[in-house]
Amino acid sequence: MPRKNLRQKSKRVVREVDLVPLSSEEIDAFLERQIAEYAEEKRRAGHWSGADAQELSRKSVMAVVGPDPMKGDHRFFKGTSEDGACVGWIWVGLPPGEFHLQRARWLYQILVEEDSRGRGFGRAMLVALEDLLSGAGVEALHLNVFKWNLVARSLYDSMGYEVVLETETEAGMRKRLRRHSRRIVGGRKRRRSPRR
Repeated sequence: MPRKNLRQKSKRVVREVDLVPLSSEEIDAFLERQIAEYAEEKRRAGHWSGADAQELSRKSVMAVVGPDPMKGDHRFFKGTSEDGACVGWIWVGLPPGEFHLQRARWLYQILVEEDSRGRGFGRAMLVALEDLLSGAGVEALHLNVFKWNLVARSLYDSMGYEVVLETETEAGMRKRLRRHSRRIVGGRKRRRSPRR
């Protein structure tokens, strides 16, 4: 008697997103949001006290991006769905200097808007970012995730990120990016024309 195939088809919807660069005003608003969120995460981790967290977070974030985020080595995107709605945000840049990483980028933040969560947009934004970076010759994407962020950790695990450094409160992760024969145009993949 033949065995039944017990594997069910995934019900996950494959999403596509465009990564649209942020304007200067959008970057400022995004960074203010990140400063508040980072302060809260560092308080929760026990690294900073409640009274000092906001100021320390501001100094930390601004030291990374510099005085003019539009002119530095950091890139800020909003993820837009096929109907043009903003579903999330991404901040990527050079890795912190103390890691001495070559041909790599650091994912400082990926954020899915609350009303778009659980619908595959985080995965889609990460895939679009990986394609964009690998097309530009980047060989690895690194990130840091707090251990209580189980949704993000599950996403990274499922997409092939590996833990390279672990502390009591955080995990440093890395994914080696594959070179591909596609290029990104406006956030969407386009096949290259055959060479003549």
